[in-house]
Amino acid sequence: MMKKSNFYIFLSLILYPVYGYGQHDSITQLEEVILSDIHLFRNSETNQVQVLSDSVLEQNSPALTSLLKFNTPLFFRENGPGMVASASFRGTSASQTAVVWNGININSQFTGQTDFNTLLTSGYDNVAVRSGGGAVLYGSGAIGGSVHLNNKFRFGSGFDTGLQLEYGSFETFYGSANATYASDALSLQFNLARQSSENDFPYPNSEKSNENGDYQNSAVSAAAAYILNEQNILKFYSNFYDGDRGFSGTLSLASRSKYEDLNTRNLLEWNNYSGSFISRLKVAYLTEAYKYFENRSTSNYSFGKASTALTKYHLTYNAGADIEIGGLLELQQTTGKGTNIEETQERKTGSAGVMFSQNLFPFKYDLSARAEFSDKYDSPILFSAGAAYELSANYLLRLNFSRNYRIPTFNDLFWYAGGNQDLRPEKSLQAEIGQEIHLFGTHVELTAFLIDTEDLLRWVPASGGRWVPQNTEKARNYGVETIVKWSGEFQGHRFTFNGTYAYTRAIDRSLNKELIYVPTHKATASAGHAFGRMSSYFQILYNGQVYTSSDNKYILPDHTVSNAGLNYSFLQKRLHLGVKAQNIFNSEYQSMPSRPMPGRSFQCSLTFNY
Repeated sequence: MMKKSNFYIFLSLILYPVYGYGQHDSITQLEEVILSDIHLFRNSETNQVQVLSDSVLEQNSPALTSLLKFNTPLFFRENGPGMVASASFRGTSASQTAVVWNGININSQFTGQTDFNTLLTSGYDNVAVRSGGGAVLYGSGAIGGSVHLNNKFRFGSGFDTGLQLEYGSFETFYGSANATYASDALSLQFNLARQSSENDFPYPNSEKSNENGDYQNSAVSAAAAYILNEQNILKFYSNFYDGDRGFSGTLSLASRSKYEDLNTRNLLEWNNYSGSFISRLKVAYLTEAYKYFENRSTSNYSFGKASTALTKYHLTYNAGADIEIGGLLELQQTTGKGTNIEETQERKTGSAGVMFSQNLFPFKYDLSARAEFSDKYDSPILFSAGAAYELSANYLLRLNFSRNYRIPTFNDLFWYAGGNQDLRPEKSLQAEIGQEIHLFGTHVELTAFLIDTEDLLRWVPASGGRWVPQNTEKARNYGVETIVKWSGEFQGHRFTFNGTYAYTRAIDRSLNKELIYVPTHKATASAGHAFGRMSSYFQILYNGQVYTSSDNKYILPDHTVSNAGLNYSFLQKRLHLGVKAQNIFNSEYQSMPSRPMPGRSFQCSLTFNY
């Protein structure tokens, strides 16, 4: 039996993936941390992974939409603050973007998407963005990329608490309270968050204002990890979200509708370390429920409910000579019902995968494949192959090629007025080549990609004025993404800079037209400065024009939005006072047609940590 101190060293080596290349500065700062989604880092060295740090999360709290919009290459279609917001990777659709919570896919069973305005940053320790196909690891929807919401555990750090309060324009309130406790063997986390707003902002350069856009939501998150002994660790994660919001209308059409949603997620994980074998078992139960009121003044509504039970097992064998072999088994059963689904429906899926990697420093490669089985449709065989080569201490070259897919959703299959149970999963082939350069404190990533997709699922007009889902379209997406990070210090002043740029073309091959809501150019930049008790930041977002019709006749013009913030610390940096200014130049812009976004607004914040 190894001594306790040696066991913690063993855990840090096994659980924390430190490799000789392809890693990011924000990862190497987490030496004492057990990360929940180990596969994200251990199996992504040939992909582009961007990790957003705690400070970036705080600057862009509370909604995940703002965080990703201003700091990553993702493009968002957003009906307004607090309204529906969907993300797009590399010109793919929102349903081709997977959202992964501590290692499991949480996209909606009804729409196949995730509304990012229902995810609050306070419930997670870090957020990672993985560009490129990831269906072998994360299943349906991981075609354009995946967004990872992670909790992490520290041991031996004692008891900590924190409180954050924000109030600003349009009667917007946000509050978050958290507590953590960590002994040598037990780590506990708890977070409670509440957000609300009248959201009645005036439309820029107009006498009208946003009506029926009020929202309020609450979220509770908890996590625990316990070291049973030198070979076994148990982890538990839980998340509860309750939202209630009006759906604001457009410039020409008023709305009185309302939407209520309630989502729960619970995950139990067991990790075992026995010699050369590492096994991880995850058992999860997820629920989602919504009510839609066409007129919020009445009690009439349509609804949908779904529950998912999931079991995921991963076994890794270290075969020596820097060779790692893995196997993956996953079983999932989903039950759904609702107003627009004629009767209760059930779907069962299973999958099996294999993974192989070898580190021949300075060269590493990995191979993986996955077979999916379903009682509702035939699924393709998925695969991924990647390689990374460190030409020098400052330069890394990586390649990746993969086949990915997206399964039809409950709405696609069972919608009472047009569901189609003969649908095939969307399939894609994609390739990317990337470079990483480290010079003079600057980290630069440049990635070129190509995605060919077939059997795209679209709802199209049919006889009698009905709309039905069909596999209709082929698309080709290609482009270049760039990420730049720099930090430096001079005479006690600390400076940081982060920037992204994405050039994207997405072509409907049947029409030879650009796909809708894909900006050819998107760029972000943020600069930060800290000295003594004072810190500040400035961020800017540029979105190029987008087409809003398949014939490319109608467009939304490009726009630029800038934010800034200032913070001052007291009481040995335990108390922080801050102010944020959003859209400081009062830009007039829209993310969706006839839905103006807010002009200049302000928020004040108070944060206390003890």
